[in-house]
Amino acid sequence: MTSSDSKFEKVQTHSQTLASVATSLNAASDELTKVVALLDEPLKKLNLGLTVWVTFRSRAVEEWEYDDDQIGYAKVNGKWGIALQRIWGDNRAAHYDGEGPWLFNDAPRDMRVAGVDQIPEVIEALGKEAFETTKKVQEKTEEIRSLASVIEKMASEPRRTERPKKAERVISVGLSSEQITAILAGVRHQQKFLGELVAGASRWELNAADLLINFPPEKHAFAEMLNGRESLAKLKVVVGQVLGRPVRVTVSSEQPAVIESTANNNKGGR
Repeated sequence: MTSSDSKFEKVQTHSQTLASVATSLNAASDELTKVVALLDEPLKKLNLGLTVWVTFRSRAVEEWEYDDDQIGYAKVNGKWGIALQRIWGDNRAAHYDGEGPWLFNDAPRDMRVAGVDQIPEVIEALGKEAFETTKKVQEKTEEIRSLASVIEKMASEPRRTERPKKAERVISVGLSSEQITAILAGVRHQQKFLGELVAGASRWELNAADLLINFPPEKHAFAEMLNGRESLAKLKVVVGQVLGRPVRVTVSSEQPAVIESTANNNKGGR
């Protein structure tokens, strides 16, 4: 047997083996695809509408680089399902490049085989994302509900436009009129509606670390709106900028001046 004959036999033998292995590989790959499809169906029924990614392979060399293969749950070409993608870029830059995403069945086979072990982590990530998203939606719902309640109260308050308008007296303790004007201007610059609310205050009282802003009883709704977390945060920023130091801001609908005046009158009548 010549050398060429021997090589031909080896090629023939290996080709037959390869064909057999290829058949087994394709069958195993098809079975994996079917199993992942079975997982996709119940996930679609949950109608989560959330995207998560889990990295299962990284090729980055430098610490600021990333070149990752990821498996996750995403919407691809209008369909939600287990998906795969490759992304690479530089953490120091905002842009990145990538391949995919592909739905699991459409991704390269080597990525499917390498990424399938991370599917439990994808399900776990989906659970965490669903919990956090639910919490955020509930918080926003409460904020909007509170805002709607306050606006409804404002709308239901008796209108006093029929009476001649009089300049409302603003009592200031520890603050100059220029500082109050600057605070009002700063708040209006951030949000006009918020500035209109603050302008309804009847008393400003500043001590070492606190600023008390009081509203008359008929404007208690203004105080409620300003006590919202975001509104109060904006107000604190402006106050700190005007005063040149951080202070704690308290908004109330009480009227210390009236109480104090009543107390003084009682003393005088004794």
